[in-house]
Amino acid sequence: MTPSKGYYRQLLNEFPEVRIAFTHTPIYGCRKIDAEPFIKVLDQSADIFAKFYADGLRNGSLVTIVESSVEKVYANNGELYFTT
Repeated sequence: MTPSKGYYRQLLNEFPEVRIAFTHTPIYGCRKIDAEPFIKVLDQSADIFAKFYADGLRNGSLVTIVESSVEKVYANNGELYFTT
């Protein structure tokens, strides 16, 4: 049995900026961060799905990421313009 999409947010609610993603899916606009602190939090949890996430982070099928900030954003009448 696998958890529903985004379930990890309940387990890591003190880290709202952190996301857990599958490594087999390309993700743009994010950067990988060290998973060790989050594995420790998951190991201490009594939730039934915490082991699923901790094991996935250990074996490399999951990764912890945060969104990359956009340096230059221009707004005009409700529209956003991003530079690359």
